Amino acid sequence: MGKTKTTSTNLYQVPLPLTTSKRVWLAMAGIFAALCAIIMTLFYFSELFIVILFGLCFIALLNKAIKIFNKYTGQYTRKQKQVLAIAGVLLTVAICGYFFITQINNLSDLFSDLTGLQDMILQGTQLFLDTLSVLPDAVTNWVQNMIDSIVNSIFSYTRAFLSQALFYILAIVLLYPIMFKMYFKDGERLKKVINSAVPKRFENEFAYTANAVLTQSNNFFVAKIIESFGIAFICCTGFYLIGLPGWLFLGILAGLLNNVPYIGPIFATIPPVIIGFVIGWKVALLAAGVCLIAQIVDNIYLVPFMISSKVSVNPFTTVLLILIFSQLYGALGMILSIPIYIICKIILVESYKLLVRLFPEPLS
Repeated sequence: MGKTKTTSTNLYQVPLPLTTSKRVWLAMAGIFAALCAIIMTLFYFSELFIVILFGLCFIALLNKAIKIFNKYTGQYTRKQKQVLAIAGVLLTVAICGYFFITQINNLSDLFSDLTGLQDMILQGTQLFLDTLSVLPDAVTNWVQNMIDSIVNSIFSYTRAFLSQALFYILAIVLLYPIMFKMYFKDGERLKKVINSAVPKRFENEFAYTANAVLTQSNNFFVAKIIESFGIAFICCTGFYLIGLPGWLFLGILAGLLNNVPYIGPIFATIPPVIIGFVIGWKVALLAAGVCLIAQIVDNIYLVPFMISSKVSVNPFTTVLLILIFSQLYGALGMILSIPIYIICKIILVESYKLLVRLFPEPLS
């Protein structure tokens, strides 16, 4: 059983016969409860979970890049490879730094040109307040309190955002070096320690389940990362061609928000359209058109050929999972609902197979 090979597209498509053994179902209930407890704990510490998850995605992407690099530099010596790798990293940092500074300058120029718009907003606000003076005091006070509440909410959300950003930066600085060391330096030793803790008679089943979980989750996240890069590339190129300031930031934002099912692409369209309106309504329409083209390419090519080929999940199940997890855990739940379902399904199916073998049907 543990040595059976299956592809990612037909994994667990053969229905399993149901057993009547109470011991099997009691054990399955315990495993399911344990998985639910783990998921609830991870989402309870959602900020830390996000940091670790991004670290794992970065490790998977870096591991893929290292394999590609080694494939095309096999004829070089180790020292030559190190020189090429360092040069590539420095070149990437230089290019990213150049674009980052350019984008900051473009956005600064854009917002510095908004003084006229700011004056109009201030004049309109003053006119609105002057109009309130002819209304009853109760209405004036209510509107004034509402405006104060909105302003206070904006400042409180800003402070919360800054404090959360500081937490993410601190967590990344502290955790990522440890995660990289554990994976790239101590990975094989950790695998041996974990395998040695598994009973001998369960070695094949554990190895197969662990490999299936790692393969499926890695395939899913790598496919989603490539999809995000594809959306970001299309949007960055389109925004640049139509002359939209901050095209790099807005394109990257579109690629990241695309991972949020259904509502992500809508939220990704709003910032470029707003900035486009500052320049002119034609630019705003073109920005919306770029986002639409990116979504067409995503749904016609990227999702069917990259995501669906890696994951075999019923469409109804997908929608149901997204709705349930979004209700329970918000946007993070929407993003992680499918990979969590895939991992839990592998663990439950393989556990069921093993339990059926350990506790066969009672004799009638």
